[in-house]
Amino acid sequence: MSNTGDNKKDQLKKVFNAFFDNPKTMKEVDIYTGVMRENICRYVCALRQKNKIALVGYRKCKITGKYKVGTYTTNPDLFPRSNQLKMF
Repeated sequence: MSNTGDNKKDQLKKVFNAFFDNPKTMKEVDIYTGVMRENICRYVCALRQKNKIALVGYRKCKITGKYKVGTYTTNPDLFPRSNQLKMF
């Protein structure tokens, strides 16, 4: 459990909502929500398996400013468009 005292379902909802408005890094969501980054990593994995989150690019984190890291969004309107042809 995180330092916020929330249960897993509440944390997942907070994380989902934090990624929705505009793409963020996991560390930015950590600071924004108070949910530990270790838990955010697990939630991102679970959301990716359900196609509910997408990696939209890379940039320097606004918190650490050191490394280029992935930015994610849960907003389907911001998901990258596939250039693959559909079979059906």
